[in-house]
Amino acid sequence: MRKKEKEQEKMKHFDGYKNMMNKYGTKSDVSEQYRFERDDPVTDTELTLNYEENGLFSKIIDIPADDAVSSGFSYGLSDLDIENFINDSLDELGFEEKASTAIKWARLYGGALMVMLIDDGREMEEPVDWDNIHGIDELMVFERPLVTPDYSTIYDHDPKNRKWSKFGMPEFYTVSPVYGRSFRVHESRCLMFKNGALPQSSSRTEYRFFGIPEYVRVHKAVQETVTSHGNGAKLLDRAVQAIYKMNDLANLLETDEGEDIVLRRLRIIDMAKGIINSIAIDADGEDYDYKTITFSGVKDIIDAACNMLSAVTNIPQTKLFGRSPAGENSTGESDMENYYTFVRKIQKLNLKNNLGTLIDAILAAGKYKGEFEEVPYYKLKFNPLWSLSDMEQASVDKTKAETEFTKAQTTQVYVDMQALEPSEVRKSLAESGEFTVNDILDEEDDWSAAEETAPEYGQESEETSDTALSAETDMGETGTAMEMDAVVPGGCGVIVVRDGRILVGNRKDSGLICGPGGHIEAGETPEEAAIREAREEFGINVAELLPFEMISDMPPEYCTSQIFLCTEFYGEPFSFNSEMENARFESVSELLKDELFLPFRLSIETFVERLEKMLIKGEA
Repeated sequence: MRKKEKEQEKMKHFDGYKNMMNKYGTKSDVSEQYRFERDDPVTDTELTLNYEENGLFSKIIDIPADDAVSSGFSYGLSDLDIENFINDSLDELGFEEKASTAIKWARLYGGALMVMLIDDGREMEEPVDWDNIHGIDELMVFERPLVTPDYSTIYDHDPKNRKWSKFGMPEFYTVSPVYGRSFRVHESRCLMFKNGALPQSSSRTEYRFFGIPEYVRVHKAVQETVTSHGNGAKLLDRAVQAIYKMNDLANLLETDEGEDIVLRRLRIIDMAKGIINSIAIDADGEDYDYKTITFSGVKDIIDAACNMLSAVTNIPQTKLFGRSPAGENSTGESDMENYYTFVRKIQKLNLKNNLGTLIDAILAAGKYKGEFEEVPYYKLKFNPLWSLSDMEQASVDKTKAETEFTKAQTTQVYVDMQALEPSEVRKSLAESGEFTVNDILDEEDDWSAAEETAPEYGQESEETSDTALSAETDMGETGTAMEMDAVVPGGCGVIVVRDGRILVGNRKDSGLICGPGGHIEAGETPEEAAIREAREEFGINVAELLPFEMISDMPPEYCTSQIFLCTEFYGEPFSFNSEMENARFESVSELLKDELFLPFRLSIETFVERLEKMLIKGEA
């Protein structure tokens, strides 16, 4: 039997190398004897004590929570009165402070519960009556140790009593505050804050419907960082070591009085050094010296510990330790960008749905109080956590200006060589606001053809006179050719279509969705204004515009606008200006569900009507 076991042992190592001298590659290889061992479960008391007494750990908990609510948010509403009503209601409830606290307790304990004291005529254990909300009295935050989910109701499902499906989550929670009596609350009155997510098979059942405490993930890195800083300071005490040499010391210590003699001698030397800063020693057989110890590498170890802590917490050292940015370029921009991505995840996980539920309740209460007739549609959006400073914006503008100057110099060389005509450069600038020499050379023939065949504004070319859109215009639908010639528009708009989707962005002044467009400036034709607006707001160069509608009969704050259709353009849309942001393409069905800028909505609706008529005629 023993022989067979030895043969099996040989077979195990047959396909690998092993070193019998240092045991590498064998069972006795100490470098491979690693195995994951879980730490002992952390108690809620330990979490509380660490937060109260460990300043570094408390910063790890607080910083992301405070930053998550610091940038504010917008609602995409055009009615400023309603927007002010929401903001005033949130301020009265102290939402920013309460939300920050809830996120802190979620990071500290794994989860937290914010209870909304809603005045709807029902008890705390009953679902919210969304049609009878009179107001919200208060928001109360309770950390996970004080909250017990009702596990017996996790798979109950009653869509009538819930604003949306929460199948798989508890329907009731029991809250046991430190002071006062426990109470039971329905989940529709609660806003849940979590620190990540855990599988259902988690070994810690108390975290299962919440998340894992941040301490579990970072405590080792925190311990190493704190101890490395503390030990580094203690090493300074040993940087200088005194050495005392006494003749025949070993034999003296063997006598009964030897130890007392040695200690008495050391005390005399130390006292003399303290009084007169000098040392008196026997010239025969005694010596006193100092050895200085250098601690090279200590700073590197401390820095490495700080880097590891920053990595596991996702908090850059500039915020965690107040240090200057470090790294290859010493800017720390990438670190901050990663941190802001981390904070945005917290906003999506803990703030977006919770804040949306609270705003829904506020709007329902506002309708009951007569603040507005109908609950408006809104689209919650968090403001950017980071924006260009004045200096950074100036640097970007300077770089752009230098680039344009270089392009102009290159073009001048081609003009001097008579490879280009000045009129060609002017035409490129008029159409797109920018130019590239190669593009001008490649498209010279196209420009010539375009100059010969381009129709005047309000007229149709031979190529488009037989299209369905022009036919509709001639048939006397809203916005006929005669009406378009008679009315002088004050604004313009462009419906830019690519792959069946329409180019849109969000207006920075109101958050409403809109396409390219704006006022027609003095001396401009509507077509020139449309080209300019598309370039300024979305960075695209329009290749062709087709006028198809005149939008009028709008409220006084809007001017009559000429609407164009564009299916060909150059460049990839982006919004890097003070008017629009979040450039994208969306389908018509998605757009009509959103809050649109009024002239843009009217132009889209007219566009859809025209397409439907085209399809009907095509089927006939």
